[in-house]
Amino acid sequence: MSLSYTPISVITHKKVEAERAAYMSYFESNNDNTVQVNGIQFETVMPERVLPIPPKLPGAKTQVKVGIQITNNTANPRNLLLWAGHPEFIQQNKQKVPQFGPNVNGSYNPQLSDFQLLMPGESLCFVLEGYFYWESNKLKFLFLEKDGCNWIFSDFNHGRYWVQFTYKNQYSAWEQRGGWSNPIDLKPVWEEAIYNNPISDINKIKDVWVGEVNTHPIEFDLTMQ
Repeated sequence: MSLSYTPISVITHKKVEAERAAYMSYFESNNDNTVQVNGIQFETVMPERVLPIPPKLPGAKTQVKVGIQITNNTANPRNLLLWAGHPEFIQQNKQKVPQFGPNVNGSYNPQLSDFQLLMPGESLCFVLEGYFYWESNKLKFLFLEKDGCNWIFSDFNHGRYWVQFTYKNQYSAWEQRGGWSNPIDLKPVWEEAIYNNPISDINKIKDVWVGEVNTHPIEFDLTMQ
């Protein structure tokens, strides 16, 4: 069966529905920071902009949420996959903070809840978590994507930084394969004629937004405790 469903957590400008996904929330938009691609608007979000540097103690961390707000400015509903994305950090000298990755620690597939149907004029947020920590006397940031890849950013110090977010999806069609699972996960359909599942009662999602976007950077501060 082809899916046409109400999104699990969609936030409109008039009404905020009950959240059912931990990464979904709403932020006021700043038009100076937005990027628009074919009527879909993207904006960097970071709920906390002043972040304490963790103490140099074993296991000490500063948790950080970062992601994007997506708004459908078209006249038609659009399917979006909230799955792959990671931040990049910029120093005051305009150079990017050195990064290592992606390092693959596992291989995961999107679940049905990762696909959201965004109606015209509606917005939603895709926010993931990472954390600052000390290693070898260097302040680092670890970020884990939902697909199992992790990114490490190295050599932070106290002061001002900027963060932007890369969001991407390269497949317009996804379907359930390999039998039934709970929760249901989906894989991309590269060639419909080869990978079309013969089972008629199968979960499929088509016309998913395809592209890659780098959002505009926003600033934040790392402070000494």
